[in-house]
Amino acid sequence: MASKFRLRIIFRPIIIILAKLLIKIGVSPNLATCIMFTFSVFSMIALIIFSNLLLFSLFVFLVGIFDGIDGAIARLSGRTTFFGAFFDSIMDRASEFVIFFSLLAHYRYYLLWNIIGLPIIIIVSFIASIMISYIRAKAENVYNGDFDVGLMARSERLFYIVISMIIVYFYGFIGEILFVFMLLVIVTAIFRFYKLNGLIKDFENQISNQ
Repeated sequence: MASKFRLRIIFRPIIIILAKLLIKIGVSPNLATCIMFTFSVFSMIALIIFSNLLLFSLFVFLVGIFDGIDGAIARLSGRTTFFGAFFDSIMDRASEFVIFFSLLAHYRYYLLWNIIGLPIIIIVSFIASIMISYIRAKAENVYNGDFDVGLMARSERLFYIVISMIIVYFYGFIGEILFVFMLLVIVTAIFRFYKLNGLIKDFENQISNQ
């Protein structure tokens, strides 16, 4: 049911190696989650205070890496808990807010094609990103299973921001790049809603026929 095309599959070997190293030095899953959030704060400092897109990209990349490491530590060390999953979900949303806020503050005066304010694009992108995660969470609260469908899941969103900011640093086109990002996350949210709505209806039909 979940999408087979996920960046976490590519980075999984690296994440497992790092998780094992961190386990050896006593890093807990929740501490790894806190480190993940700390990197998002560093990304905000890099962009808002120092206007350094490369440092911003580096810290956002580390956010994505540690987003996988905390779960890997929990699984490898047998320390999975309901609180850990809850805490991880909350901090994921908080880190995304920090990253989008950083973009909003840095590009608050930018106009795309002298028509659309970049803050509007960033805010819409953030709302759509939250909806992508929210739709999955609500579906998994109702039915067992992994409902990670659609193109722009959290890992892909973070990776897009990393690559796009590097491109912007060298070539520009920030407005166009973020506009495409907005379209991708909106389409993903809509696709996930209709896909999961169909799956839920199938489950309900199966239950009613039993």
